[in-house]
Amino acid sequence: MNKKILSLALAGVMLVCNMSGTTAFAAQATTQAVQAQAQTTAAHNENSTSTSGTTMSAKEAEKKLKEQQAELEKNLKKTDAKLKELEKSSKVTEEYIDTLDQKIGYINEQLTLLENKNQKIQEEKNALEKKIKSNQKQVDALQAEVDKAQAEYDALYSEFQTVYNAYCFRLKAMYMSGSCNIFTALLTCKDISSFLTRYEMIKTVSKSDSALLKEVNSKMAEVTNKKNGLADKKAAYDKKKSELDSQKKQLSSKQKSIEQNSNSIANKKASLATDRAESDKLLAELTAQNKQYTEFRNEDSSLIEQVENEIQAVISGVKPPEEATTAVAGKNSSKIDKIDQKGSDVYSKSNAVLNMTYPVPGHHGVSAGFPNYSSGKYHGGIDFPCSTGSKVVAAQKGIVITVKRLNYSYGYYVMIYHGTDAQGRSVVTLYAHNSRILVSPGQTVKKGEAIAKSGSTGNSTGPHSHFEVRLNGSRVNPKNYLS
Repeated sequence: MNKKILSLALAGVMLVCNMSGTTAFAAQATTQAVQAQAQTTAAHNENSTSTSGTTMSAKEAEKKLKEQQAELEKNLKKTDAKLKELEKSSKVTEEYIDTLDQKIGYINEQLTLLENKNQKIQEEKNALEKKIKSNQKQVDALQAEVDKAQAEYDALYSEFQTVYNAYCFRLKAMYMSGSCNIFTALLTCKDISSFLTRYEMIKTVSKSDSALLKEVNSKMAEVTNKKNGLADKKAAYDKKKSELDSQKKQLSSKQKSIEQNSNSIANKKASLATDRAESDKLLAELTAQNKQYTEFRNEDSSLIEQVENEIQAVISGVKPPEEATTAVAGKNSSKIDKIDQKGSDVYSKSNAVLNMTYPVPGHHGVSAGFPNYSSGKYHGGIDFPCSTGSKVVAAQKGIVITVKRLNYSYGYYVMIYHGTDAQGRSVVTLYAHNSRILVSPGQTVKKGEAIAKSGSTGNSTGPHSHFEVRLNGSRVNPKNYLS
């Protein structure tokens, strides 16, 4: 019996130790959660390392964007400084207008960068919102699992406490009864009947104590497992919740960026509208003052491309004079289907074709040169300012291959094919913005012969003659061939 009591006492001590470890149990679960978090962080870092190439590309793109913005801001400051300097002169000049247009161009570029940036941020924001929505569902589900696991743990722990208290009560009773030898208890029986009765009682108590101890151990194991499971669920919840909170902060940051960029875009557009209005006003004043040509700055690029494609189609359809007949592509009535090249209508592999006369006799002054305006914008020819109705002549002998009457771009224009130079390159001249055309497709003309009257048709704000020289379809500087 003493051995039995000792055995139960030792088991109780172990149990008490385990129970005192219940407080440490939570700490152990927390430690496990921390370890799990550390492993997750390590995995995240490893994943970040493996995707560093993508991250670096994004950083490089952001760096490039900032450099572009800085460069544009620098250019804007320069143009503003130049405008202030030019403002000191009371006279409106083309240089001032071109500088203002240059500023407009820079603002347009800034707008494009800002709008592209905003679009990218909006796309990232939309993707982030989808992730947040998905993660919110996962967080809610994990919260429900944690609540359920907590409730199960609380119920199980309550059961454990009941069993444990009963076991402690039994240990206390055994301690209070003092030590007793099983043989003494049996030998002091008065008769065999009481001996057997006492033996059965001792046997029953022993079995009950053993069963109680097993139940305590079983409940303790269940509580431990449930506690571990709860800790795991809480760790998973905390991780997902942290991720969700981080994404919400990112979303808020992106929304602020979008709002800031939108405000910048609105301000840039307002500034753009003001500068454009000023440019148009000054342009009209300048044209009225000196009747010189200045092109509109905002012509539709699609119209320009359309006209250029038509011109290139005509030029590419012209065959060199070495062949008996030149076929010209196109179904438009302003073009011809075939050109008969006889006698000396055009040049054949001779540099004499490049010895040209000025298209407007007596007007050698240039208001806009090749290949750019003073603002830096591309200009494919030379502009000779002159009054409306001035005579426009063929710069060299040749055959008229195109006559067009447009209300945009080149306006009323004529193209003349002159043959080939010593290198075999086709030579074509173009005369634009005329008020009246005096020739027709297929007509041969002599050098200096009148082909049109100057004007301001198409993309023009003042009377002038726009003159181009094209070798094999490519624009070259006309100044190099005029004498």
